[in-house]
Amino acid sequence: MKLKKLNWPLIVLVAALLSLAGCKSDSDLGTSGSIGGDTLVFDADGDGIPDNEDSCPDTVNDGVDVDADGIDDACDPEISNDQDFDNDTILNFADNCPRTPNTDQSNVDADLKGDACDTDADGDGVPDKQGSGDGVFTDLDPTLDGNDNCPLVANPDQADRDGDNVGDACDTDADNDGVDDKIDNGDGTFSVKDPLDASDPGDNCPLEPNPLQEDDDTDGVGDACETDGLTPVDADGDGVVTGDNCPTVANPTQSNIDGDSEGDACDTDQDNDTVDDKYPLTYLNIPVELGGDNCPSVANTDQLDSDGDNLGDACDAVDNALYECGISGEQFEPMLSSDPLIAATAEFDSSACLGSALLGDLTCDVENPANVVNLPLTDFATISNTSLLGFLIPSEVRLNVAATTGFAYPAANVIGVAFNESPELLQLDLLGGSIAVRTLLDGVVQEDSGGGINADLDLLGLSGLFDGNETTYLLLQTSKRFDTVQIYSSSILVSALEQIQVSAVCASKIEVLTP
Repeated sequence: MKLKKLNWPLIVLVAALLSLAGCKSDSDLGTSGSIGGDTLVFDADGDGIPDNEDSCPDTVNDGVDVDADGIDDACDPEISNDQDFDNDTILNFADNCPRTPNTDQSNVDADLKGDACDTDADGDGVPDKQGSGDGVFTDLDPTLDGNDNCPLVANPDQADRDGDNVGDACDTDADNDGVDDKIDNGDGTFSVKDPLDASDPGDNCPLEPNPLQEDDDTDGVGDACETDGLTPVDADGDGVVTGDNCPTVANPTQSNIDGDSEGDACDTDQDNDTVDDKYPLTYLNIPVELGGDNCPSVANTDQLDSDGDNLGDACDAVDNALYECGISGEQFEPMLSSDPLIAATAEFDSSACLGSALLGDLTCDVENPANVVNLPLTDFATISNTSLLGFLIPSEVRLNVAATTGFAYPAANVIGVAFNESPELLQLDLLGGSIAVRTLLDGVVQEDSGGGINADLDLLGLSGLFDGNETTYLLLQTSKRFDTVQIYSSSILVSALEQIQVSAVCASKIEVLTP
């Protein structure tokens, strides 16, 4: 066996530094650099940022830099932690809006900024305020196009059935028929009223005006939007009958990007750029490889795709070849347990491992899941999956990587799952459909690269070669907020023992803008 040559100058230097520092414990050492590198450095405050790159080397960073001077507010002398710049009784170090009074510290979308200083308080991608740069924020007029009609309730579609400039998501009477369908809880949230509640029934057709609430079969669904029976009024069951722009395809938001007579759900060319994205009649998505639109929601007749990932430049937020994730100032950062804002965990979910009850970990397992959220970045978890009977007994192995502090990632994001697999082997897994990624928020699935939840979600591809080390990334562009990333292996064919090595999950804490 060939022994690796020792770097004696480096060892002597590290030993000298340790003696000067009073022999720091192992917990005081960390790793830094982009995924693929593994350099021994000091991290005195244990926040995952090497001391030589940390603007606050002795203080855990809070991730906020209000004055954008490159120094984290946690130790910025201009943003002194023991002061209260906005006089709201919350000291700067704990204030999620240091320059904007907000004693309640409300933060609906659980991001880096409180609602009072967040131009998109609910994180749905639609602005509700504009800032002046001095801590003063002004509410935007919800009656004007482009402004949020539900400032504190996420509703990216901005659906407004009755056209009163109050979105359906926060309108207690969405169809304006005089019968409420929701209760305003007074804190920015709303509760749906039960139509069968004898004491205070809610609207039995929330999106279809029916002031008399007729319901011949007393099933809680009004006659005006009935979906059962020989001649259902609402054939597609989306709750919209009058003026439904897709009468045979469920589309309760009535989204219609190009403003024609057909809703997006039943429009074969929803962005009207002459490139179809859906098949006629079935309205199933046309794969890009078969000529489907590579930006179905953004007009791009030229279909330019510079990085060859089947996502057009007009809607692609990242160049695959330039994607980089690390803890040295990169926009995309790994989800780590040591990150105080995230406090990430990684856990094996065996709930869909149908064959594991008989054969145990041999067919369904995730070894060392915590490696995904701990340093060094090159350590990995191994997902093992075997489907002995293929589609007859499908087996889905899941690795959940979650933020546990309540923090939620912004909707416009690009998730990068870093693998130790070679690009060739991983590509085979991708072609076989056995690797996919889901995002969740508060336990509810938001998007799925495997289809079913959001058919427009794209699996972007692979990239690598950072810091001289090859890293294979599975890239996933998102459009909805999330606090959990679920990597899963789903074998639908008879397969031998499959093992997939995942080393990290990366995402941006701030919105990723499309060029």
